[in-house]
Amino acid sequence: MTHIAIIGGGIAGLATAFYLQKKSGETGTPIDYTLIESETRLGGKIVTEIADDFVVEGGADSFLTMKPGGVQLCRDLGLEDRLIPTNDHKRNVFVLRKGKLIPFPGGYRLTVPTEFIPFALSPLISPLGKLRMGLDLIIPPRKETGDESLASFIRRRLGEEALDKIAGPIMAGIYTADPERLSMQSAFPQFSAMERQHGSLIKAMQRAKKMRPPSGGNSKPPAMFTSLQGGMKELVDTLTNRLEGELCLGCRVASLSAQSPGFEITLDTGGQPITADAVILAVPAYVAANLMESVDAQLTEALKKIRHVSTANISLGYRRADVADQHDFNGFGFMVPKSENRQILACTWSSTKFDYRASADDILMRVFVGGDGKEHLVDLSDEELLKLAQAEIADIMGVTAPPVLHRVFRWINGNPQYDVGHLDRVSEIEKLAGKISGLHFTGSAFRGIGIPDCITSAQSTADQVLENC
Repeated sequence: MTHIAIIGGGIAGLATAFYLQKKSGETGTPIDYTLIESETRLGGKIVTEIADDFVVEGGADSFLTMKPGGVQLCRDLGLEDRLIPTNDHKRNVFVLRKGKLIPFPGGYRLTVPTEFIPFALSPLISPLGKLRMGLDLIIPPRKETGDESLASFIRRRLGEEALDKIAGPIMAGIYTADPERLSMQSAFPQFSAMERQHGSLIKAMQRAKKMRPPSGGNSKPPAMFTSLQGGMKELVDTLTNRLEGELCLGCRVASLSAQSPGFEITLDTGGQPITADAVILAVPAYVAANLMESVDAQLTEALKKIRHVSTANISLGYRRADVADQHDFNGFGFMVPKSENRQILACTWSSTKFDYRASADDILMRVFVGGDGKEHLVDLSDEELLKLAQAEIADIMGVTAPPVLHRVFRWINGNPQYDVGHLDRVSEIEKLAGKISGLHFTGSAFRGIGIPDCITSAQSTADQVLENC
């Protein structure tokens, strides 16, 4: 029987174990596996805390529905009835401009206007900025075919204001990345394709809108994001309960060596080494690099080229009566352009965005700090981060009431950076790994940072492993 070691118990590692187990049963391929996680809990950056009727997310609070991996895994686990959409009837999003919260205009897809009137009337972009965005209709497409940064792409097609007030906060914000370094080919290849095919992003969006089939009757398109009633931890708990392999929690891998064939894994807890026919590394790239040092020096150096940055978030819970006269919370939250020179990146009004996050008498929000260029803020103490968040919220939103609940979560080196040329680096890693029989990489550091991306990567990895059994 083939024995597989999975190193890393985040969503990628858990999903890999689940689909190995599921697909081996379907194909009759006999396998067993050991999943090794250095922490004493599973889930990685998915962590949910329930306190005083607040459902507080420490990491991801939802996942994209347009990418099938997340919804499919929920179906496979019998969680489909537990899925909840965003409250899109309350979907107002704001952008901070000169210290004021300005509604994001309707008719936009990420950074491109698809409707003229909301775009023309919005005070978010200056008249000159709007004229510059309109030049997208006549600016010729880029002749070069290589990768470029998000900043370079948006500045060229839509101008500096669109980069600062729209693309930076939204598109770079998804990746917690510096737009001057974020790779278009890795993060938003569809926009580069639109430019090549249509010569203009606005024309491409308008054509896509015309070709979209009309919705029948009163049916509405599905929400872009979905979550689970009891928080994202429901996904982790259900996955864990379905796993039949050996789970080693609180065990850090001290060394990994290739035996030709197979691998030997030594844990820092001592005991007999674990032998495996295949190893799946579902860990950050810098952790994988450390584990590869005794296996392949070239692969180690390739993995080290993928940067990671640190972030933190502060959840604040309030009694609605204490803040009702200070802010209406009529929306999903706001984004902060770099030009505003604030200490926070964004704020989500969690109890408006999703049901089941707070009682009807309460309000829950989440404030984000850190990321590229602001990592020093993550090193502040919990008390300092709480004061920072409260001061920013008071200044921006007028909320001065003391929270009845607060939680701080830090993600040290938790965000992989898809810098320009990222896909070339990933291709190099995959080519080098392909020379070592039984070695596989999966997870957010490579070909997608979201939960659906990690699950799709896990499914692909499971298929590759089983093909070689």
